[in-house]
Amino acid sequence: MSQKEDWNILLSFIKGCARTNFKYRFDLSSISIFFGRWIPFAFTVGITTGAIASLMDVLIVEINKLLTQNPPLLLLYPLLISSITGFALSVDPIVGGPGIGYAILHLKTKLYIPLRTVLLKLITSTLALSGGFIAGREGPSFFIGVALGEWLGKAHGIGRKYKNLLGLIGGGAFTGALLKAPLGSSIFAMELEEMYNLDYRPFVPMIVASIISYLTFSFFRGESTFIYLSKEPVWELRTIPYILVMGLIISLIIYVYTFIFHTCNCSSKFFDTKSRPVVGTALAIPVMLILYLTTKDTDLLSAPAHMGIVSKLAQNVFPIGVDILIVVAVILVTSFTLAFGIPGGLVLPNLLIGAAVGNIFGHFFPEEIVTFTLAGMGAALAAGAKTPLAAIVMITEMTHADVVIPMTAAVIASYTTSFGFSLYLGQEIKLKPMSEGEEGKSEG
Repeated sequence: MSQKEDWNILLSFIKGCARTNFKYRFDLSSISIFFGRWIPFAFTVGITTGAIASLMDVLIVEINKLLTQNPPLLLLYPLLISSITGFALSVDPIVGGPGIGYAILHLKTKLYIPLRTVLLKLITSTLALSGGFIAGREGPSFFIGVALGEWLGKAHGIGRKYKNLLGLIGGGAFTGALLKAPLGSSIFAMELEEMYNLDYRPFVPMIVASIISYLTFSFFRGESTFIYLSKEPVWELRTIPYILVMGLIISLIIYVYTFIFHTCNCSSKFFDTKSRPVVGTALAIPVMLILYLTTKDTDLLSAPAHMGIVSKLAQNVFPIGVDILIVVAVILVTSFTLAFGIPGGLVLPNLLIGAAVGNIFGHFFPEEIVTFTLAGMGAALAAGAKTPLAAIVMITEMTHADVVIPMTAAVIASYTTSFGFSLYLGQEIKLKPMSEGEEGKSEG
């Protein structure tokens, strides 16, 4: 074979590779769909969720300011909100509780969450998060975000085939704004849907939507950390074994928490829908009163508004008795309120439990108290929600503190010893298969 023929064969081979690479690596149709539909959708979701989240935050903070000026009112306010929530539940039972359990199941159906349900969830959760209750923001935010994502996706002409992705993007974006953790909230949403089998398909549009949502929220509400720290975290390699032990202890506590929470959720069914929140809140108020009289501080009952108690636990050594009281009170109060239908999330209760346990370890390592409390928060969140990666990223974003290595150790210890149970699986909402007539109705 001549040299010329060799060159011709080589050139043909190169041209063939070029055509193949262009065909399979530069799919112009897919690229145009991604930038022409998914990215505009992500921007729309980000701006919408960020604006609504900022309004929700304003109301929560301002109402809380009025309540904290009069502590007795802060303790009586939950009874009023429980009555309002009871009425809302009589109109639409889906409104109650953390909301994430329902939203995860809902994502697997072809239904769209009705506008009435979203408005009731928004109103009741805003009131509940304003004070008196120990509840997180991520439950309502994920629920509302899922609904917004689905409806905005429909408005953008994206079909039902992608409805679960649309809802996840909305849920991650709304949560990213309210928790000021766009990356962590995106991972949180994906880990929630597929507990042990992470699906990365919605990640890019979700992170775009979350960042836009966070920027929109920051435009209206200003830029600041969700959990303020004045101390820098420090740690030494010799403390890692103790952090692992702390992770194991937290896993056990979260197991007990999960059992009590789900037991209360089941027990609440003995009461009619309208009276459940009132009964649960009446049971929780004595615990709240003991907590207030012991600490002489309203921050714990105002945690959803400003997270001040978490900042204190992360930097100041509390008496061990107070730390234990906080753990017990969080478990009982949330089990009597959220499990009985009060809207609110479970991230904050997990963070408080982890921070309190970390604060106990801070007695033995006072110079490293910040590290132990942040690692404890990550461990509790990973054990309770089964979101290990999100726990590490979210705590880092919320605090702007770098404790990734010790936190990873705590998360591994708690997560690997907590398989088989999750706080978010306790909501017993059963979604019936949708008939063709119902499917058409849901389009309206």
